[in-house]
Amino acid sequence: MKGEVWLVRAKRPSIFQTVKREWNRWRIRRNYKDRLFIKLFHEKTALLELYNALNGTDYQNSDDLIITTIDDAVYMGMKNDCSFIVGHDINLYEHQSSYCPNMPLRGMIYLADVYKSLIEADNLNVYGSAQIKLPTPKYIVFYNGTSERAEREELRISDAFETDDGCLEFTATMVNINKGNNQELMEKCRTLKEYSLFIDKVREYQKSGLEMAQAVDDACVYCIQHDILREFLIKNRNEVRRVFLTEFDAKKQRELDRRDAREEGREEGREEGRQEGRQESQIVLLIKKIKKGQNLDQIADALETSPEELKEMYDAVIAAAPEYDVKKIYQMLVKQRKV
Repeated sequence: MKGEVWLVRAKRPSIFQTVKREWNRWRIRRNYKDRLFIKLFHEKTALLELYNALNGTDYQNSDDLIITTIDDAVYMGMKNDCSFIVGHDINLYEHQSSYCPNMPLRGMIYLADVYKSLIEADNLNVYGSAQIKLPTPKYIVFYNGTSERAEREELRISDAFETDDGCLEFTATMVNINKGNNQELMEKCRTLKEYSLFIDKVREYQKSGLEMAQAVDDACVYCIQHDILREFLIKNRNEVRRVFLTEFDAKKQRELDRRDAREEGREEGREEGRQEGRQESQIVLLIKKIKKGQNLDQIADALETSPEELKEMYDAVIAAAPEYDVKKIYQMLVKQRKV
C-alpha cells in the first residue's frame, strides 16, 4: 500500500528531509498502473483544495504540504492513495470503486506504519517518561462504485470485534463521490466534481454498448469539449486510457478468478456427492453381509480387501444395528474422520 504523508512542521527538519527523499522516490516510481484519482490529487494544489472542501478551511500555501511514501503498509497489495499532515491532523485519503467493510482495519494498519516512520525519523523514545505527541488521524475513503451507498458512512473497527468490550476504536469515513452525491462538497472542490462527471460519462458510454477503450476515448473528447478536466485530459489522455484499461482488465481477471473458484466449488461438491454415493453403496453391501451372519474377516475376504481397511465401516454398521440407517452410518463415519 503506497501512501503519502504530508507534513507541516518547520521545527522537525529530520522528518522534513525524510519526507522529501521519499516524495522524490515516489515520483520516480510512478507508472501507468497508478489510478486516475492518484494522478489528479498527487499535485499539492489539488490535494489542498480537496482538504479545504472537506474541512471547511482556507489554507492557501500548498508548499506547506510534504508527501512521503510508505511501501506495502497494508497487506494483500492494497495501496493507500494519499496521506498527509496539515496542522495537527494526519489525513489518510483513499479511493475505492467497491465497498469494503475492512477499510478501518486497513487504515489502522497503515496509520501504525506512518506513526512508526515519524517516531523513527525523530529518534523518539516510546519507552521514555515523556509523552510523544501524535498528529490526530482522519481517514477518508472516496467511494465511486456502482452499488448504491449513502452519501456518507462511518465504518468502525469495533464493528469487526467479536465482543463489545474492546478498548480500541478507529473510524473510516466513506464519502460517496458518484454524480449526484455530496453536492456541497463537489461545489467546493472543482477537481473532485469534474472527476465525478468524467467517471459518470465513461459509464454512460459503456452502458450504451461501447467497449471500454472507446467509452474512455469518447468521454475524454466530450469532457475536453465541455471544459471538464480539460487541461488534465489533454495532457494525460493516453495515460488515462491505459489506467482505465489496466483497471478494467484487472477487474475482469478478478471476475474470472471468482467464476473459476465457484466452478471449482461446484466440482468439489459434485465429487463429494459421488464419494458419498460410493460410501453408501459400500455400507449397504456390508449391511447385507452382516445380516447373513458374516464376520469382518469373511467380508474382507469376499471383497478382496484387508480387515484393517474395512474395520472402521464395519464397526459403524454393527453399532447401528438393528435399524441400519445408511445415512446415519455415513454421517457417523464422516464425523469420526474429522475428529
